[in-house]
Amino acid sequence: MKILCLLFMLSIVYDYTKCANIMAIIPSPFYSHQATFRPLWRELAKRGHKITLMTTDPMEWNENITQINNSFFHEIYEKHELKKLMVGGHSIFEMFNKLFEASDELIKTMVTNDEFVNILKNEKKFDLIISEIMNPMLPVLYSKLKCPFIEVYSMDAPPYLHALIGNAMHPAIYAFPIFDFQSKLFFTDRLINTLFVSVFHVSKEIIFSPFKQFVAKYTGEDFPSVFDTEKNVSLIFNSANPVFYSMRPVTPITINIGGGLHLTDPKRLPKDLQTYLDGAKHGCIYFSFGSNVNSNFLSPEATEIFRKTFEELAPIKVLWKFENDTMPLKPKNLELKKWLPQQDVLRHPNVKVFITQGGLQSMEEAIDSAVPMLGMPFYGDQINNVKKMVEKDFGLMLDVKTMDSTSLKNSILELLNNPKYKKNIDRLSAISKDEPMRPLEKAVWWTEYLLRHKTTEHLRVLQQTYHFISISFLIF
Repeated sequence: MKILCLLFMLSIVYDYTKCANIMAIIPSPFYSHQATFRPLWRELAKRGHKITLMTTDPMEWNENITQINNSFFHEIYEKHELKKLMVGGHSIFEMFNKLFEASDELIKTMVTNDEFVNILKNEKKFDLIISEIMNPMLPVLYSKLKCPFIEVYSMDAPPYLHALIGNAMHPAIYAFPIFDFQSKLFFTDRLINTLFVSVFHVSKEIIFSPFKQFVAKYTGEDFPSVFDTEKNVSLIFNSANPVFYSMRPVTPITINIGGGLHLTDPKRLPKDLQTYLDGAKHGCIYFSFGSNVNSNFLSPEATEIFRKTFEELAPIKVLWKFENDTMPLKPKNLELKKWLPQQDVLRHPNVKVFITQGGLQSMEEAIDSAVPMLGMPFYGDQINNVKKMVEKDFGLMLDVKTMDSTSLKNSILELLNNPKYKKNIDRLSAISKDEPMRPLEKAVWWTEYLLRHKTTEHLRVLQQTYHFISISFLIF
């Protein structure tokens, strides 16, 4: 009996010796980006790992997670009006100028943060860094910490990174994400994309050199280039949902976790919401533009179009995530809430249509619950996401700036009455769930794989090559 107890105690001690110190950084001041990776932090902490999390939106307390509050990133983004910039109406030069201005201030604030300075001085040793790279200066800073490094993305990884680590990146096949091309590229699309990627390849060091200069400016140290640092990344966690992205040949260090890392187990709805949705005998339309685009983005004219259209759709109910306190002449079939548990709302069987801005995580949640969508994109990847949704015939697209009550009503009725949209999203929902392991399980397994072996050199291609240009591909 004593021997059994001793063996049990030794197994516990052994388990604790496997626990690691992990630094996690999600710098994007967008709540959806923060929420996407929270299940990973919680699960790693549950398994005994100690996590130092730099976040713009602190989460609930956890004894194994030390949080560094970077909420000032929100203030910097607001100061430079980057969210308004992404909505459109600005030239590419204005956008880059604003981004560099914001990056300069972000780096200055970050590297003068006492907690982060201590980390850079190696006062605390880490076994692993996990970071979202929304700013190219971050890998350069991490090079000081000299430990394995995982890059995580809430969407597809950037093209230059695919190229750096040897993934397929032929410009005549894979479109650069800033272009709103269809999945099937036509000749003009391939020509434009090839020319753009060629120019980018030649000038990439010039484009990214200011980020290195920013770091040196505030730390007084010299660092390797962005590309020398990033091509040595240990693993990439790529959220390329097969419903939205054309799958490319990738090297073994590219782990596709796309399709629902952020999806949670079903929870009971609040009593008032449960009652409201249970009473939607004719169906309910759920309307939310996510955490970044809210009702304040809508003009008074657009708000009135929505109000009038929803009133005409009675007795169909509408549930709207609406940030303003009141709405004059609010129809009886419309319920307004400043916050909603979106995943569980979409799971309710009476929710028949989801009006969305086209954010990837929101659309993945609707696919998981098999709810057809009406996409109204504003910026970033939203336009491409919604276009792909229309291509695959499980939703429709409207421009919020040019719609009227008739086009809005007709689009909603088409989604409600034509069974093809529900049939198509049912099929895609089943495909997205048919995986050997859940995205969270995959992310945790590969994280601990890297912790066990300390390196992924044995998984890398022998030579990292950038894409080459072959005019012959343009004729197909």
